[in-house]
Amino acid sequence: MEKSSKSVKSKLFQESDFFKSDDRGQVKYEMLRAQCHEGRFITRVCKEFGYSRESFYQAFEAFRKEGLTGLAGRAKGKTKPDKVTPEIIGYAIYQRAKYGLSGAAIAKEVFEEFRIKLHKRTVERILGYYGILKR
Repeated sequence: MEKSSKSVKSKLFQESDFFKSDDRGQVKYEMLRAQCHEGRFITRVCKEFGYSRESFYQAFEAFRKEGLTGLAGRAKGKTKPDKVTPEIIGYAIYQRAKYGLSGAAIAKEVFEEFRIKLHKRTVERILGYYGILKR
């Protein structure tokens, strides 16, 4: 859930130049510290720092697993295509190298061979990543 820096009501962030309410990692860390080290109730801490209880537990788990880096914001979205396997990559490279097929033609061949629908641009990205696609 996206949080506005205005939703942080903690005095730490209102009265100090050091604490920045738009730094979500810092807000989450101070929220966890307030609960864990000061023993304050989770619901009150969440309200004060502008996060839901679910977000508190997610931040707690991320901090437990990864430390401060777990509290830092991450880019949203996919990091890699979920349908593309090493076998499909090899097949696409082979089709381009042996037959010189375009991205659209390779996508069609992949569908016929594996019954997996790829966009021609996905195929072009694969070929470009491996240095096969020349523009």
